[in-house]
Amino acid sequence: MISRRRLLQGTLAATAAIPLLSSEFARGDESTAPKRFVVFYTPNGTLESEWMPRGTETNFTLGPLLAPLEPFKSKLLPFRGINMDVVVNSNIGSEHARGIGGLLTGRALLRGNFRSFNSSNAGWSSGISLDQHLAKTLNPATLFRTLELGVQVRDAEVRGRICYAGPDQPIPPREDPYDTFAQLFAAAPPDQGGADALDRLRAQRRTVFDLLREDIADVRPRIGAEDRIKLDAHMQAIRDIEGRLAGGGTSPTTPTTTCTPPALGERIDLSDDANMPAIGKLQMDMAAAALACDLTRIVTIQWSYAESEHLYPFLNLRGNHHAISHQWDTQGKAQYSMIHTWLAEQLAYLLGKLDSYAEGDRTLLDNTVVLWVTEISESTQHALTNMPFLLAGSAGGVFRTGRFIDYLANGGSPRQHNDLLLTIANAMGTNDTTFGDPEFSSGPLPGLT
Repeated sequence: MISRRRLLQGTLAATAAIPLLSSEFARGDESTAPKRFVVFYTPNGTLESEWMPRGTETNFTLGPLLAPLEPFKSKLLPFRGINMDVVVNSNIGSEHARGIGGLLTGRALLRGNFRSFNSSNAGWSSGISLDQHLAKTLNPATLFRTLELGVQVRDAEVRGRICYAGPDQPIPPREDPYDTFAQLFAAAPPDQGGADALDRLRAQRRTVFDLLREDIADVRPRIGAEDRIKLDAHMQAIRDIEGRLAGGGTSPTTPTTTCTPPALGERIDLSDDANMPAIGKLQMDMAAAALACDLTRIVTIQWSYAESEHLYPFLNLRGNHHAISHQWDTQGKAQYSMIHTWLAEQLAYLLGKLDSYAEGDRTLLDNTVVLWVTEISESTQHALTNMPFLLAGSAGGVFRTGRFIDYLANGGSPRQHNDLLLTIANAMGTNDTTFGDPEFSSGPLPGLT
């Protein structure tokens, strides 16, 4: 049996093997796969008429902006009729700031001096975010309690934070995929250090693989063919990430127990808007690998910041995202739809990665609940009601997916987003009866389990 201590020593080869062997070898006494929680944040709301599904609970079609998620329709729970009343009537901060501050905390902003869309009195959120609450309450036995990732977030004020350790305690995301790789796998390529640095890196990795060679050779004959295939595939996936981080060098087609790192090239320019797709893909790949390796069970992925003025040159657009979100002539709507369809494509990519990992008769996606959120709903109105929220994955079978949950159907009443957060917390295993501001939390949402 491969020593779990050795597997967790932070090496590329070690972490590749953790989730892929059967429970007898990799998970000790655990009989079922763990549940995971992922937050996928995108900025600047949506166009409700193009986002909202149409139809009934079980017979519905996804809106045009959700079309990229069609392959995962049976694993989705899109919502209609969820409000963020906890921040609707606050006079602190703009709707963008209030929305992002309350997204995962279910609480209003504290007063401060951050500027946010014609407001200059915004502070940090006044509560702990759901991801940190889950980590604190469940205390998962992973190397990293949580993993906060960002894709060109840039803003360091309230508009750029979704995670909080507590009131007035924002947690910045990791925006550098090289840093992410170093932290997760302790094998990141060095900065430009010349041939000597590259030689040291190669020698270090070769030593790592040599140390593991005998252990791996001993285990492989004692695991099933399916586990061996998954082991090989996952090792290759990690090496592909390394190859892209190294500037596009090619990786061997067949993983081996000796290490031949790709040639290092120039680092990706993290400040160039044109590199957003490449940076985002790296962060999503490493998020999926970290979850599959059981390095963490709680991940947040934040694209840009609330009120984002990001440029999208790779979509051949000239205006910035926020300006386009208020340009509601025919051209503006078309450009806005292009951006948000592309963001849905990124979520589809992440769901595909999670769904590619088999865990018994389920997949990693099945054992995860992914929450897709944005800070406002209809962008032209800066609305904080009827939020375009969506779940993917069933949290290990807790949620009945493949349904459109419309709380406004047949004259129904809206529900509070605090109770959506509470429902997720309960699905993950907590005994909470409220979450966030208790005035806006009355119990788990009905009809999801």
